[in-house]
Amino acid sequence: MNNILMTGGTGNLGKTVVETLLTAGYHLHLSVREVSSEITESISYYKTDLTSQQDSETLVRSILDKENNILAGVFLAGGFVPGGLEKTKWDDISKMVSLNFATAFNTAQSLLAHFREKGSGKLIFIGAKAAMNNSSAIGNFAYSLSKQMLFNFSTLVNESENKSGITSHILLPGTLDTTLNREYMPDADFSKWTSTTAMANTISDIINGQEKRSVISF
Repeated sequence: MNNILMTGGTGNLGKTVVETLLTAGYHLHLSVREVSSEITESISYYKTDLTSQQDSETLVRSILDKENNILAGVFLAGGFVPGGLEKTKWDDISKMVSLNFATAFNTAQSLLAHFREKGSGKLIFIGAKAAMNNSSAIGNFAYSLSKQMLFNFSTLVNESENKSGITSHILLPGTLDTTLNREYMPDADFSKWTSTTAMANTISDIINGQEKRSVISF
């Protein structure tokens, strides 16, 4: 079975990615805060605190207890705190690192052990285009710092695992075109925003081997 581990699958982007990957025939193993009562043959739910390394390790073990192979990890969980450097407190940085970096690192670290053993696997992370441009990054300091950490982690994974059959990929979208963002910014030019469908299709292409770039900017 084509098994995919996914975090953040119930969010705005996550719902589109879930639909796309289900259509492509994958079985999804979703980390969630509360287990859904919905029953489906194509989705398995796991209540997990992704900020906990122990919980993340348990998540991967629980999947592998049922399946002998995970093709990829798709890490969509995250959050946002606005504010420039002058208004940023350590609590803001700690929160953003926890939500945007630790949630991905903890699970990816456990998943990498499985990938090394089987000799292949893909990690897919969601960064932010604005976070990689210092002039725009300083406007949302804590958020950008955490996304830069995620970008560097993905880069270092590729350096570390380049002989292991493992690849790491990070997508750098602009503002995501979601209903919630349109409500927050009703006067924005939506045509310049990043489509969640385009993001989902790119993730599917990475998993099936049609997209090989390690950094993909939208």
